[in-house]
Parts: sequence; C-alpha cells; structure tokens
Amino acid sequence: MLEKVGSAANAEAWLQDAHARHARFAGFGHRVYRTYDPRAKILKEISRTAAPELYKTAEKTEEVALRILHEAHPERPNATNVDFWASVVLTGAGIPKEMFTCLFATSRVSGWTAHVLEALSDLRIIRPASRWIGPEPGRSK
Repeated sequence: MLEKVGSAANAEAWLQDAHARHARFAGFGHRVYRTYDPRAKILKEISRTAAPELYKTAEKTEEVALRILHEAHPERPNATNVDFWASVVLTGAGIPKEMFTCLFATSRVSGWTAHVLEALSDLRIIRPASRWIGPEPGRSK
C-alpha cells in the first residue's frame, strides 16, 4: 500500500480515493487487538533509521488513515497493527516485499508451537467460535 501511496504528499489524496472505493487500508485494524499494537510502536521507532524516506510516507499515511477510519466509524477501535510498521523495517533491511508474508509467518511459528504444546498438556478439544457454512464434506454443489 505504501508503494501505491508513493509519498507523504500523496497520502491524503490516495487514502481518500481508496476509502471512497471502499478499499481496505493494509496495516490497520486487528481481529483481536483493539488498541495500537505496542509492537508497532517499537517498529515505528526503528523505521526512522531503517528507512528514513519510507518512514515519512508511512507516518503521514498512518496519520491520515487513522483519521479517515475514525471519522467513518468512530465506534470501531481501528488502530495500526504490527504489520504496517514491520513492512517499513523490512523494506529498510532490503527484504523483497514478496518475502514479507513468509517472514511474518516464520516469526509466528514459535507462538503457534507454544499453543500446540499448551493444548497437548491437557488434551482438551479446542472449539473455535466459528461455524462451517460451506457445502457438506464429500458432496458437490
């Protein structure tokens, strides 16, 4: 998204246009966390030196995006998530954007493994708060 925004000077126009098209703002909001991600605060500071020019664009983009999201839905706690500022740090480190998703997943493997080990300790069935609404298994449409 920051590549498409292009510059701090273009952030307002690009985000207003994206919002008018009902496009999602990458790096904002989270299914679970409802406040500004503390990890994002740390990565934002690292971004200042990791990618100074991109930092300027990202900082303005964050400011404008949060304002637009709040104006559109003041009842929703939209906040910057860790992936927004992680992308700036990774760019500054010279990581190709095509590798970002792999790195995000890799960084979460230890947490996922911890969840599995925790679940194995009491062998309780995990029942997610979702319901399958697709076709019945083994049946075609």
